Parts: sequence; C-alpha cells; structure tokens
Amino acid sequence: MKRFLLLALSILASACTVNAPEGPQITVTVETLNATDISFTYATLHGRYADAGSTGVYDYGFYYGTDRSNLKFIQPLNSSPDPEASFSATLTSLEPGTTYFYKAFVTVYDAKSGMYIDRLGEMETFITSAEPEPEPEPEPEPDPDPQPAGLQYLGCYEMPFIELRKTDSCSDNGPEKYGSTSWYGYLTQNPDRKVATHTYSYEGRQYRNYTCMIDRTKKAPVWSAFVMHKGAYPDNNVGRTGSWKEDPAFPSSWQQESSANGYSRGHLVASNYRQACSDANKQTFYNTNQALQEQNGFNGAVWNNLELAVAANAPSGRDTLYVVVGLLFEDGVPLPSFSTPCPSHFYKLLMKCSFNAKGEMEDAEGCAYLFTNVSHKGEPYSDFVTSIDAIEQRTGIDFYHNVPKALQDQAEKTAVSLL
Repeated sequence: MKRFLLLALSILASACTVNAPEGPQITVTVETLNATDISFTYATLHGRYADAGSTGVYDYGFYYGTDRSNLKFIQPLNSSPDPEASFSATLTSLEPGTTYFYKAFVTVYDAKSGMYIDRLGEMETFITSAEPEPEPEPEPEPDPDPQPAGLQYLGCYEMPFIELRKTDSCSDNGPEKYGSTSWYGYLTQNPDRKVATHTYSYEGRQYRNYTCMIDRTKKAPVWSAFVMHKGAYPDNNVGRTGSWKEDPAFPSSWQQESSANGYSRGHLVASNYRQACSDANKQTFYNTNQALQEQNGFNGAVWNNLELAVAANAPSGRDTLYVVVGLLFEDGVPLPSFSTPCPSHFYKLLMKCSFNAKGEMEDAEGCAYLFTNVSHKGEPYSDFVTSIDAIEQRTGIDFYHNVPKALQDQAEKTAVSLL
C-alpha cells in the first residue's frame, strides 16, 4: 500500500511543482549484498546504502523474482532518517531448487522533479536448496519408537503416523512474522506431501498450535492435528485477528489462495479454537489451514455447530482432547468444477484421553464425524458420527499412532458421539 501511495504522491507532486526548487543533487548509493540462510523455502537478503543526506530515505528494501528481466515481487521495509544504513529481509514461501534474482533499492525524494525515485543496487542471485530425493522405504520394525530423538512434536498423542525421509530431526525450520512464532518442517517419503508444526509463545512458554500435512497436487491439507484443553489453550476472546496469508513453511505453489462461488475458505483448526493470544489466532489463517467448503448449508451450519460443540467441551485438569481434521477427494460426490480441486468430504476425529497424577494415560474414548461437502442445512452433527477405524479404512492413515495400542484400538472402534 505504501508503494501505491508513493506513486500517487509522485504524480500529485509532479503536477504541482512547476517552480520546484533545484534542491541538492541526489548522491545516494545502493549496494546489493550476498544472500544468507538459504533453505528450501526461505532466504535472507542484505543490502546497504550511503550518502542519503540529512533527510535519509523514504523507503528501502528489495525487488526479487525468478525472471531477471521481470522482478515482480517487492519486499519493502521502512523509511529511515539515517544518511547510511545496512538492512536485510527474510523471504518465505520460496520454491525449492530455484534461482532467484534480486536488487536492493532505496526511494528518495527528488526536489528538482518533484517526484520520488528509486536508486537500485546491482543484480544478485541465490538458489534455494533442492529437496533430497526420497529414500527407499525402510523395512517395518516390530515396535518402532513413537518419539525418535530430535523430532520435535511428532511424538505427541494427536499425531497420525508419518513416513519420514529424515528420522533424526526436522528437515527445516524457521521463524514466523507473528511475535515469538516458529515452524518446524518434515519431508515425507511422498515428494508431494510435507508436514509442518506451527508453534507460538504464551506467558513465557512455547506451545504447539497445530501440525498439518499438505498435498501439493491438491493445494490443500490432508489433515491438521491439534489439542483442545481449557487450561493450556484458554479462551481469552481475542477474536479473529488474522487475514489469510501464505504459510511460511510451504512453497507458494503448494497453497490455494482464494474461495469460489458458493464455497468459503473453511478452517480446519477453527479460529475460535485458538483464542489465548493474537499470535496463536493468526496462525489459523494460513492458506494451509483451509479448503473449499460449501458455505450456507455446511460451513455456516452443521460444521460451525460442531466446531462450537468441540470448543464448549474442551476438557480441563487431567483430561485432554486430541483432534484431527482432514479432507477426502473421492469420486461420486457431485461438486462444481474449480481451478483448485474441491474436497468431496470433511472429517473430524476426536479422542479424549485421561491421565493419572504421574502423567500416564489411563483411559481413552473416541469418535469421528464425516460429511460430504454439500449443504446439510438443518441436520445435526450427531447424524454424521462414525468410528475412527472407518476413517482410517477410507484414508489409509493410521491416526493417533502414539496412543498406547490397547487404549487406541478400543477408542477407535466406537461410533458414538462424544459431544
């Protein structure tokens, strides 16, 4: 927006400065420096300027893109009163194994012409890291350790089983733009699917917000897994503090960015599930936490009622509710044709677990809800209850992989609503 205002001000200034003073000659110099911290999906750019004079610069930052003759992206930073300064900016949602071109720029006011003009540094390049090729699928082991060392968050009870390429640590990680937020990325044996966990800081402690698996071919989540607990995730009524943004843990080309006629961007992790602080809520507005969902009779009706019931029944004390929300893309459901594939079904899995004073799980009960992605106006969510086992059979996914097997097996065969 600042750049558009700058252009408008320049046009206005040029129309009103017939007798503009000569002013000092612009001598500012700009240098584009080497990029650092280059990863699969992000890189940090550096630049500096000098001789800007006593008024400093109106703006500074970087132009960048994959076509050296058309740097169509811009990362503006701010104005500065300093005559010289160094600056940097971290780009996210980049494509792996791709060459990017970039130039540092500063914007200054030219009193002679009455216009704002850019001064550019030389063109530089960087290449994002290529993802490693999938490794041969390992032979199954009789009792794999559910929490391998170095795999942050993937040993938690809400996690489905994931076939990882790297089994000793996350594949990538980085900071996010909202406060003390971070992401941890994991490559899977399927090159079209990646996993990321988003975390945030609240009252001096780091919390996992949710973990999602994204499918490049669908530009949509396979599932999102998260926790509901009134003590750990309190409702402080911060409201809807975000707007839809790209997820920094995934390339832009993996992310769907718009709704469609009659279909809204339905949350998987609902906005009202993360009300402890603004940072937690903003993370629910990543493009990877939504999919095309029929609005009037589904997202705004029975799905919303189910979301409200889950929030109202979030446990406290030694009980915890582990939730997985996901999509199916099956034939046989009549859906409109959009540029982005439209899910045929949405499902929500619940497993409520109870712990003793030592933190040992003593009991678990579960259920699932499965909806076709069409209008269900006037229908209660209890009409759509099924078992977690039934969803596992349709998806081929082993949900709640880390819950002790005896408790897991019993909870996953139940088809009675917990709400």
